[in-house]
Amino acid sequence: MNRTPLPELVRVLHTLGDYGNRLDPAAATPEQLLIVTRAIEEARRLVISAQGPANQCPQHPGAPVDPTDGGRCLFCRTRRYGAATVTDAPAADVLATVTDHGEEEAARRYGPRALTLALAAAGRGTHRYPPNERPTGRDQEESNA
Repeated sequence: MNRTPLPELVRVLHTLGDYGNRLDPAAATPEQLLIVTRAIEEARRLVISAQGPANQCPQHPGAPVDPTDGGRCLFCRTRRYGAATVTDAPAADVLATVTDHGEEEAARRYGPRALTLALAAAGRGTHRYPPNERPTGRDQEESNA
């Protein structure tokens, strides 16, 4: 637990308590409600920062911290890792994994998109199904003649 923000949290909660005692529901002004809203948001931010390691992520302020990634946001780390497996996978590595361990293992390691791109670049998997045997318009004219 991070005790650094606790004095500021106490101050914000006292401010909220004072407004709670003075605020008349029938005569509340938009300015008063804006001050209360800001105080609640500040209190929430302080409680989150006091709960555990500081997460400085602007997109996910309440997200869990990944201790294996230097205390970064776990959600952003997952997104970065997912993007890295797709774009950073060399086709040669993906194809080597396909040869050694099969397509399922390559898809698990590098992602289905990287597997598909590597197979297409190598010319594999593009002719799995037989070509379309439906006659074209020219073939039909020749067969009718």
